[in-house]
Amino acid sequence: MRRLAAALLLGAFAATPALAKDPFDGTWKTDLSSLTMPKKPDVFALRRGLYTCDSCEPRIAVPADGSPHRVSGHRYYDHIIVEPLDAHRIRIARYLQGGITFSEELSVTPDGKTLSFTFRDTQSSQPVFGRGSAHRVGPAPHPVAAHAVSGTWKLDSLKHASDVGLVFSFKSQGETMEMSSASGQRYKGTIGGPPVQIAGDLAGTMAALKRLSPTTLQEIDTLAGKIVAVTTMTVAPNGRTMTVVTNETVHAATQTYKAVKQ
Repeated sequence: MRRLAAALLLGAFAATPALAKDPFDGTWKTDLSSLTMPKKPDVFALRRGLYTCDSCEPRIAVPADGSPHRVSGHRYYDHIIVEPLDAHRIRIARYLQGGITFSEELSVTPDGKTLSFTFRDTQSSQPVFGRGSAHRVGPAPHPVAAHAVSGTWKLDSLKHASDVGLVFSFKSQGETMEMSSASGQRYKGTIGGPPVQIAGDLAGTMAALKRLSPTTLQEIDTLAGKIVAVTTMTVAPNGRTMTVVTNETVHAATQTYKAVKQ
């Protein structure tokens, strides 16, 4: 449930006085109330001591015994720990090269219809904290056969995320654009130029920029030469809001939100 962080990597500071001001220049903050949730539901289960995630890419199946277990094929973690806390709560932690990158606690209401979660994203230099909820869209498991968190869940909302995960900026100079986020990720590249490294991205993702119109930029993220996400940003005519649409090819998910110039 960590998909939000990858969608919040874009922004700007003021351009130099000698150049026309780029509409993206400035500091922006994501409006969480405008964030759309993925249409694809999350599908996971804890049965007979085994945790499985069928909606994960690749699929995950590890013992839920509170110990680290190796997984492969995931960009931001190579080990996962699943720990049942009681009949309605579990804790999941993900690690990359021995360091924790993401942890969350999932809790299901007594009626089994609502799942609440809190998370701590530590992929960047500044941790991001947040919470949200989901509702059950598949049948509830038999209480003897599986843990209460088991099933198919549709995300409803992110009810809170710390500002460090919401604030980002752009600074332009001619066709050079510099991005920085409050969480510590940044890059500097030429619009229409080759991909550049996103500093602070643990997977080594590269970013390339295209200008689709005077008020629309597109960022193409690649890993090992393969496209993993395409983000299209459009500044409104008043210059005060930006619409951001991210298509993640890995998860086949689309996420949209608005950002407000600070």
